[in-house]
Amino acid sequence: MAGTGFFSALSHRQYRLLFAGHVLSSFGDWIDFVALVSLVAYRWDAGAGGLAAVSAAAAVPWLVLAPLSGVWADRLPQKQVMIACDLARAALVLGYLLAPGLPVLLTLLVAKVAVGTLFLPAQQSTLTLVVPKSSLLAANSLSGFVTQVCKVAGPALGGVLLAVAGPHGAFVVDAATFAASALILSRLRLPQRAAGGAGSGAEAAERGRFRRELREGFVFVLGNRVLLIAVASLSATVFLVLAFDTLSPLVLIELGVAKSLYGPAIAAVAVGAVAGTVLVGQWGRRWNAFVLLAASQAATGILIALVGTAALTGFRMAPALWLPVAGGIGLCSTGILVVFLYLVQRSTPQELMGRVHTVVNVVPTVLQISAPLVGAALAVWIGLGWVLTGAGLGLAALGALFLWLRPADTAGPPAGATGGPPADETTGVPADERLGGPAEPSATPTESAGADSPDDARPGRPVGPGRQFGSRKKADMANESIEALAAGGHSFEGASEEQLAVIADLSPEEVEVINSIKARLSGEVAAHVADQNTVGGLVW
Repeated sequence: MAGTGFFSALSHRQYRLLFAGHVLSSFGDWIDFVALVSLVAYRWDAGAGGLAAVSAAAAVPWLVLAPLSGVWADRLPQKQVMIACDLARAALVLGYLLAPGLPVLLTLLVAKVAVGTLFLPAQQSTLTLVVPKSSLLAANSLSGFVTQVCKVAGPALGGVLLAVAGPHGAFVVDAATFAASALILSRLRLPQRAAGGAGSGAEAAERGRFRRELREGFVFVLGNRVLLIAVASLSATVFLVLAFDTLSPLVLIELGVAKSLYGPAIAAVAVGAVAGTVLVGQWGRRWNAFVLLAASQAATGILIALVGTAALTGFRMAPALWLPVAGGIGLCSTGILVVFLYLVQRSTPQELMGRVHTVVNVVPTVLQISAPLVGAALAVWIGLGWVLTGAGLGLAALGALFLWLRPADTAGPPAGATGGPPADETTGVPADERLGGPAEPSATPTESAGADSPDDARPGRPVGPGRQFGSRKKADMANESIEALAAGGHSFEGASEEQLAVIADLSPEEVEVINSIKARLSGEVAAHVADQNTVGGLVW
């Protein structure tokens, strides 16, 4: 039965499959990381240069290939893409076993990460297909929860595997997690995607089309106020928090904290982050998205500034009392990460999800790489205390600025950005909309009688001329119940005002029952029905 709390997304079977694959591959990634470091640093004795090369090999594909991969993620069927990527990564990890030295290992690592740049946008696009908008925040919170738990448990499990089987044994386990993820994802039942492949045109025409599709992702982001604020918020947080995080051992020294508390301090940040994902997933929908984003950012900045001020003034207190401060930084910063993904998903049409997801992550990725270097240089130049105080106050000020700049109405793509309708006809996140609350009437999609795919009924798809409800009154009645049913693939084309009123009054539990039956039937009969929109009547 559907709920509204932290675990509500797990009530959707298709999401459970996606989530299980995510858990397996996340643990595998950390096992892989620990094994790579062990192999390069200890067995091959490659030193600092070898470890730096591993870090660069894991980062460069995201900077170079991610926007290009986003185009393919929007063209190709998500399920097949994810399965192929998992199998390819399993094969590449097994290739580590045969690597004679660092150059070959780095080549395989670059290839594996390059495949991952295609998997992630396909996964994000799938998430918006299998989870209704009312459960998106909970789904992102669960993903964040897994990420934080794996940061703690993954290296520990990797260490055990290293002790028992060595780096090669850990690589085999990592490959097995990818293979198991592919097997789980093969059970997904997704709506058939409209054709978006290369077609049979000339090579030059295809290159032009690829450039056009790539440009559409950038144009959509640059023309969408919601996404610009979200990207700016995440970028500032990544840069300032990582500049602080890199200097954390020196911070403890400045505060008079013994090095024995360094491990507990890092653990406190992780515990705070885990708690943050639970809190946002459980109660985040009660708050406006931008208020939650800005408040999390401001609170993170204030805590960092307090640490910097203590370092500047020589303030001292019992070392253990700094652990709650570290936990608070982890808790507050998690709110930014979770809400960022939620805003991207709520503001992006389904057919642009892959491109937009990769575009909005380019700047944070660049800053993630540069922040430690800039932070270290500034610490040498002006002093550690000033760096932390300035970073914290800057983050708090940006939180206040983003709160002031939050959109006053629905922000959509610029007219013509994707060949769709004007900006006010696409999904954004109204400033007065609480997370998961009723959407703006103009953002409620409907499904045309001749649609090629149930994707047309997904939240976030531009509503073209003639596809909106027949009157403004009908649109006003399209509340969260109708929105959730549309997310499940139901058509409202031709519905009367009385029918819409009845559906609008359905409880979340009733909506979930209807959607679960629809998902079951669609999965069973999709292969036997030429037009999935003709499975029957208004509801089916």
